[in-house]
Amino acid sequence: MKNDNFVHRLEAICRSLCCNEFSDLYEPVDERRLRYQEALDQLRVLADPMTEPIADLLKICAKFLYAFYDNTLGRSFIVTEEGSVGLAPKTVRDGDHIAVFFGCPSPIVLRPNGDGEYLVVGECYVHGLMTGETFLGPLSSNWQRVGRYDEKTRLWWDAFVDGERNVRQVEDPRLGPLPEGWVEDKHSKQHIYCTYRNVREGYTTTFDPRMMPPALHARGVDLQEFTLV
Repeated sequence: MKNDNFVHRLEAICRSLCCNEFSDLYEPVDERRLRYQEALDQLRVLADPMTEPIADLLKICAKFLYAFYDNTLGRSFIVTEEGSVGLAPKTVRDGDHIAVFFGCPSPIVLRPNGDGEYLVVGECYVHGLMTGETFLGPLSSNWQRVGRYDEKTRLWWDAFVDGERNVRQVEDPRLGPLPEGWVEDKHSKQHIYCTYRNVREGYTTTFDPRMMPPALHARGVDLQEFTLV
């Protein structure tokens, strides 16, 4: 059990130090970045430096160290009260809060000012909070989110891949059925994003109704409002 905990902790640290920006999380693979297993292997070497001479150590781990430098410059390594690890602005301090906001691609570090308001410290990376876990829970181990490049739009779009069944889809597999009164619209770009139509009110949106407050409340998600300064 202790060994398993060490492995999981090392994996979380590796993903945090590289902000989970690995080449094998892109389709097609982005060869400018480290592959995850490559980064993990190099971190293991660094975690036990006595196994290699210093000169060889720097050579073996050069790609990881470059990625480490790029991602940690101006940031601090953090551990939350719950034991999650990540990277935050270097101005972060004990007592700061981490919040996940609608529309923000990353969690945000907030600092309470004592008047019920919060100062925005900056964005952060927290392992276990980066793919909607706050609202939907963790992805099953066979699923992962990837960035998929679309030639027509020349943009990267989120997709979900089931590595066991070799299945790729746009919709998050955790979402479940649409709320009553909603249907998925067919359109020319549905291979990269979804649109939804409210059949009662007749409007269409790209915002998934399963992520709207009423649907999240129904899932038992404790939503809160913050006053930011």
